[in-house]
Amino acid sequence: MLYGMGVDLAHLRGTEVGVEGGVAEAIELSVVVPCFNEAKGIADLVLDLEQEFLELGEPFEVIVVDDRSTDDTPRLLDELAQGREWLHVHHAEQNAGHGPSVIRGLELSRGQWIFQIDSDRQFVVAEFSDLWERRYDADLVLGVRADRDDPLHRIVLSRTVSIVVSALALRRLHDPNVPFRIYRRELWEDLRQFMGPKTLAPSIFVTLGAVSRGWRLVEVPVTHLRGTREVSTLRKWRLVKFSLSGLLELAVYRFRLARHGRAAVVIARETA
Repeated sequence: MLYGMGVDLAHLRGTEVGVEGGVAEAIELSVVVPCFNEAKGIADLVLDLEQEFLELGEPFEVIVVDDRSTDDTPRLLDELAQGREWLHVHHAEQNAGHGPSVIRGLELSRGQWIFQIDSDRQFVVAEFSDLWERRYDADLVLGVRADRDDPLHRIVLSRTVSIVVSALALRRLHDPNVPFRIYRRELWEDLRQFMGPKTLAPSIFVTLGAVSRGWRLVEVPVTHLRGTREVSTLRKWRLVKFSLSGLLELAVYRFRLARHGRAAVVIARETA
């Protein structure tokens, strides 16, 4: 399928737990959580999300995409989904990686707003409200990790990504790959046409695409924690290879954005 025709989900098939048939309820907020081998902390994360969003008082859903975990994560998620109609668990048929898992979650989402967060508990869920309060000022609200609790090689990589993406966007972006963000459905619907289902770093693509297409962006400082993941799923040598592949993919994506210019919705809003 051509990128310009939307995302082909043929490679991302799987099964969902907690998804009911019938007419879809109007959802204000969709929470997208990619997940792989997070048995140590996934239950605590779901409980944190439950507390935060039940108190929010808006119709919401949480979509967890299990990327074919090999530990106890699938069983725990299925148990958590029982009795929680807002929790939908998607079990991938095969391990596809973080990027495709994010794309799958976005495609399954129905909310007017999308909140994206990783499953390894590196963020304080309660700080979602800091982003939510700024939603009317922007189309994309990024949580910026001011003091990162990460190994040195990941901090260096993150800063390199920030420099590269800022250069491509022609705007200073402090944390373009942060997995703690909210954005409008209209923004995702606009950008999904430029992404394939195997996009390696959709978070970066959304950030760069938002700026390039003229959507409004706001950055909000958030807390960063060590999280539950003791060993990265990408070893250092794989991380280098992944980064080089992602850089090439990003360059092609930026060229495609340049050919299409500003989003029609943005133009209409500015001329209204």
